[in-house]
Amino acid sequence: YRDRVAQACEFLEGKSRELIAALEEQMHRAAEKMDFEKAAELRDMIADLRDTTKPTRRFTRGSLPSTIDPIADVRELADALRLPRPPRIMECFDISNISATHVVASMVCFREGVPDKNNYRRYRVRTVEGQDDFASMAEVVRRRYSRILLEARAANSDTAEFSQEAAVEELRRLEQQTTNAQRPTSNGQLEDRRLPAPVRLPDLIIVDGGKGQLSAACRELQRLGLYDLPIIGLAKEREEIYRPGRALPLRLPMDSPALRLLQRIRDEAHRFANAYHQLLMKKRVEESILDDCLGVSQNRKNLLLRRFGSVSRLRKASVEEIASTEGIGRKLAEEVHRFLQSH
Repeated sequence: YRDRVAQACEFLEGKSRELIAALEEQMHRAAEKMDFEKAAELRDMIADLRDTTKPTRRFTRGSLPSTIDPIADVRELADALRLPRPPRIMECFDISNISATHVVASMVCFREGVPDKNNYRRYRVRTVEGQDDFASMAEVVRRRYSRILLEARAANSDTAEFSQEAAVEELRRLEQQTTNAQRPTSNGQLEDRRLPAPVRLPDLIIVDGGKGQLSAACRELQRLGLYDLPIIGLAKEREEIYRPGRALPLRLPMDSPALRLLQRIRDEAHRFANAYHQLLMKKRVEESILDDCLGVSQNRKNLLLRRFGSVSRLRKASVEEIASTEGIGRKLAEEVHRFLQSH
């Protein structure tokens, strides 16, 4: 109670940065202790504090809009970013690193301004040790678009004739081979008359973060030969939009439909990444129960989980099924079965 009072006093005195730093440290400690409920509570508290202390640049009197027009928002965004065409397909990346043991990322796709959940992707960061948002963003962007390149080339055996093309030119050509032109419908919306295609580049890539995350993503795209894909970084602190080659960030009015669309996309990527992170943490806690089972070493634990996929499936298995696992004899299988039935 005394700690909470002290934190409240610091906040009222304007010491929000110190308070947020202290809460972040508590969040990481809670995650290390596998107290993920507490870590999530602290994460939400930090997000609320940042929203509360965010400077207000503009206040507009008037009623709130009753509906959201996704197509109009997409066109507003194209104008605000001076894009060559409305970004019909947008992909947004977010990194979730509440704990250093499970750093994960999400990629959400929006088509015509609304979520396209069939094309969401989630990643476990493999090559980065500890919490490094820049390196994690680089890995995920590299994995996403190198896979698109590989799949496109595998699906089109005649690409050898165009080996001098830049990667982005090659992908655009392959896409064009399996698409028809777009035409507006009577209500002004864009009709998608595309045939099934093995490849589709986004019209805009969004990374959650500022200059560092954007630079990391741009480097990976350039290494893959994807030079002219539109890409931006959206920094949450002041909702600043960073663009390659621009020293200063773009700040849109807080009531701008374009900014609201970017916020919806960014928040959805954040939600999807956190949901995956919580799923992995829950699975880790569930798997840790085997550490208390007599005779189950780390190697045997891995063998059992590889065979059955999860502790819940292992719990439903018979003694005979457990015993048939490589490296697990009848006696240990009986012990594992008895242990799981009582826990």
